[in-house]
Amino acid sequence: MRIAVTGVPCVGKTTVSKLLAKKLGYKYVSVNDLAERLDAYIGYDDVLQSKIVNMSKLKKAVNAIKEDFVLDGHFSHHFDVDVVVVLRCKPNILLKRLKKKYPKNEKKVRENLDAEILGVITSEVLEMRKKFFEVDVSKKKKEKIVEEILKKSKWRNNK
Repeated sequence: MRIAVTGVPCVGKTTVSKLLAKKLGYKYVSVNDLAERLDAYIGYDDVLQSKIVNMSKLKKAVNAIKEDFVLDGHFSHHFDVDVVVVLRCKPNILLKRLKKKYPKNEKKVRENLDAEILGVITSEVLEMRKKFFEVDVSKKKKEKIVEEILKKSKWRNNK
């Protein structure tokens, strides 16, 4: 089983992905760590202060993984996976988290907050016609979020 956990920055993807992988006995894979390890970058966005990844190189690396995994990253839904979990967060809570993470980059805060409000990631997943579900992470502890994911997951019934 190949599971992608996605969402805008600061929704808790890494924390939830690691705990979910541990609970399922799956390998945890961070898209960001993989990109670093492979030096899979094609440039840098000065405005958003972020690296631009080589998706082709990353897709080959992810496709080469043979065991079950949980793929963590805000663009993990772009990979060949069986199911996508989209983490969502209420805008007022997300705004506080984003400001704390990016205190000097109002543009990045605004862009990510707008993406959450507009449901950009969910829209992308719908366009890709992938099996997915959303989980609201606004005021829940990580253990409760993982419990909800396991409850909503249809793949658990197929094992």
